[in-house]
Amino acid sequence: MRALRVLLAAASVGAVSVNVSAAVPDLSGVWFISAHVGALKTVDGKAPPLTPAAQAVYAAHKAAIAKGDFSFDGATHCLPPGLPRLMVMHEPFEILQRPKALYFVYQINRLPRRVYLDEALPTDVDPHYLGYSVGKWDGDALVVDTAGFDDSTMLDNAGLPHSDAMHLTERYELSKDGMHLHLLMTIEDPKTFTQSWSAQADYTKRPGYEIPEEVCANTPVDKRPRS
Repeated sequence: MRALRVLLAAASVGAVSVNVSAAVPDLSGVWFISAHVGALKTVDGKAPPLTPAAQAVYAAHKAAIAKGDFSFDGATHCLPPGLPRLMVMHEPFEILQRPKALYFVYQINRLPRRVYLDEALPTDVDPHYLGYSVGKWDGDALVVDTAGFDDSTMLDNAGLPHSDAMHLTERYELSKDGMHLHLLMTIEDPKTFTQSWSAQADYTKRPGYEIPEEVCANTPVDKRPRS
């Protein structure tokens, strides 16, 4: 009888866990950005608040692009574009949602990104192209914190720079019909910007779409995705 009570109690705990998981919005699926974002702007449509030194770097990048010179951009050499640039490119991504982690799989080179749920963000992370991400649920919104960035990547297709001190916060909210995803991203980087700032993007789910095998090295340089 005692064994039966233990079994029933365990089943009850399991049921509660399932119900809690079911209460969390399901972000799984393939998502396409709703409107192309070439250059990031703040939520009120202004230019990001760059420091004078960073403004000079940004101006140099834009001048190079105007001449058709993309040598400063690692993406043209098949290196990961970085974040949040991957989230504003005209390339889809898939979200795989699990109880303890979410996985983003980007069509570009099938780049993987793992978001650990309910873990603290480490303070001694080695630099990575996509940083180190942890997430948590804030009501129906998924909040992702990322740090530990390699400063060689760009924030957008226009060559907006950042430093290794960047901290990116993403807030994802799913529409009631589950077909639209809104992202509010906040960037803190005292080496590059005079203050923190936010930008946004929207995505539409594409049911039935499968992320294909896309190999950057097999793509001609002039056709490699940058935006």
